[in-house]
Amino acid sequence: MSGKLFIISAPSGAGKTSLVDNLLPKLQKDYSIDRLVTYTSRNMRPGEAEGVDFNYISGKEFEKKIKEGFFVEWSKAYDNYYGSPSSVIQDIGSGKSKILVIDQVGAKKILGQMSDAVPIWIYTPTIDILRQRLLSRGHNSLDEIERRIKRATFELKEEAKNRFYKYHILNDIFDDAAKNLELILVKELKSF
Repeated sequence: MSGKLFIISAPSGAGKTSLVDNLLPKLQKDYSIDRLVTYTSRNMRPGEAEGVDFNYISGKEFEKKIKEGFFVEWSKAYDNYYGSPSSVIQDIGSGKSKILVIDQVGAKKILGQMSDAVPIWIYTPTIDILRQRLLSRGHNSLDEIERRIKRATFELKEEAKNRFYKYHILNDIFDDAAKNLELILVKELKSF
C-alpha cells in the first residue's frame, strides 16, 4: 500500500513549518508520517539544525545535485536554492506518508509528477500580519522582508485567481489552524 504525500505551502512567515512541527508528534502516534527534510543552499539560521529543518549544502553542491537528477523539484527563491529529493517517490511507494513544506513553484512541479498528492495552502488574514510575523522573527533584514512581502502578495493573488490548492487554512489563531490542519490530514490518511 502506498503512502500519501501532503504538500503544504504558504507565504513566508504564515506559519506552515510551525504548524507541521506542532502537529507531527500527535499524528505519528497513529500514522506512518513524517516531514520530508528538503535541501537548501541558504545559511542555517539561529535555532535551526542540520537534517531537521533543512539539509544545508553549498550552491555548488546544489547545482551538482540538479545535474545529477537528485531533486524531484527545485527552485531558486530569495537568492538561494531549495529542493526536494527524488527519494520521496520511493518513500510514498513503500507506504510512508510525507509532509512536504514547499513554495508554490515547487508544489506545482510536484503535482505535475504526483497528481495524487494533497496540496494545502496556509495564509494569514492580511499582509500586515504577515509583515509583523516576519519582523518578529528578527533574522531578516528590512529589505529581505519587503522582498518576501512582495512575493507573498503575488502568491496570494495567484492562489485567489487560480485556486490551485485543494484545502485552504487561515492561520489567524494558531490552535485553530493546527486543529483544521489535523482534521484535513487525518481525513486524507483515512481515505486510502
